Amino acid sequence: MSESHAVVIGGGVVGVATAYYLSRQGWQVTLLEQNEIASGCSQGNAGQVTPGHLPLPQPGVLARNLRWLLKPTSPLFVAPRWDLGLVRWMLRFQQASNDAHLRFATHMLCRLGAASRRLFEELSPTIGSAYCCPGRLEICRSRHSYAAARAEADLLQQFGFSSRRLDGAAVCEMEPALEAEVAGGIYYPDSGYCNPAEFVRRLADAAVGEGARVQTGRRVTGLGVENGRVRDVVAQGESMAADAVVLAGGSWTPQLARQLGLRLPIQPGKGYHLDMTLPGRRPAVPLVLVEEKIFVTPLDDLIRLAGTMEFSGFNLKLRAARLELLKRGAQQFFPALRHGEVRSEWCHLRPMTPDGLPVIGRVGRPDNVWIAAGHGMLGLTQGPITGKLVAEWIVSGRPSIDLSPLRPDRF
Repeated sequence: MSESHAVVIGGGVVGVATAYYLSRQGWQVTLLEQNEIASGCSQGNAGQVTPGHLPLPQPGVLARNLRWLLKPTSPLFVAPRWDLGLVRWMLRFQQASNDAHLRFATHMLCRLGAASRRLFEELSPTIGSAYCCPGRLEICRSRHSYAAARAEADLLQQFGFSSRRLDGAAVCEMEPALEAEVAGGIYYPDSGYCNPAEFVRRLADAAVGEGARVQTGRRVTGLGVENGRVRDVVAQGESMAADAVVLAGGSWTPQLARQLGLRLPIQPGKGYHLDMTLPGRRPAVPLVLVEEKIFVTPLDDLIRLAGTMEFSGFNLKLRAARLELLKRGAQQFFPALRHGEVRSEWCHLRPMTPDGLPVIGRVGRPDNVWIAAGHGMLGLTQGPITGKLVAEWIVSGRPSIDLSPLRPDRF
């Protein structure tokens, strides 16, 4: 066992967690990252750990948001262009937007989320991260959105996640930093938050402490296949033998999978953040501004405003209008943001699947390759459990949670 060698491709939370748990099982592990550890989505996401969550495809979601799709200042924006892959993705998304899939996918996401939450609690003292679990407060300005939020809470209740309904006065009492009239809110006590980049970097350090080798600035250019197995991984001209390979490259995973004859319908969905100072009182718990689709997270001496979804292909262009969307939306609740200082403007590409579920599983052929990608907006939340399950599968031949619904060939 000690001589078995795994190559993990991708230095985000999923790849780092996989390297950590594989190393703890006695495997030799080399993690390859084309940039730096936590330099992608793990660097600047909202930082909220939301174990109870619904999938993105839901009945009527496209029809409700149709007016937004081509508007650059809307929470959901599709840049006008011809992209056959995105067209196919949208068609599959629409097919998955039904009641039966909603319940099925919610059950799967909640099962992964509950298991991952326990791992955050185990890992936090081990790696010295600042993860804490004060809950999450979803805030609704209108009665209509409050009714929809209550319906979501009722569904999550069926899969083990409790919540508390609050009227407008109770919301402001729970979060006195708010300066707005609201219709109500939902409080989820099982949610938490952390600085995502710090968490991933400390977990990478822990993996190194367990014996893993972490190599940054190493772009994988090829996979050598022989007799139905990947023989070696080529990174910038250098080859390294592998008994197991894990593709955990986020939105870039399909490019490597294609070398193995596997087509993964993962689209890059760009998300943004603004890190700002907030004069006066900051929120005490992570927030979701429901109508604005903005996440507000207290991080160190700042607040992080994160959100929006932009389908514009593989680019990291910061659109000023979308950053302004975050600031303007949050100012409705925190007027003092007008006098706040912007400390960071950021965007990156979330790996989005059309059915709202991640891709976790072994490739049929070659039979020593595992995919761990497509977590969308839940990469931080589900990263630890994904890494642990993939490590279990590689080491013992069977993960502790049935992952067959997430298999790479389901599309």
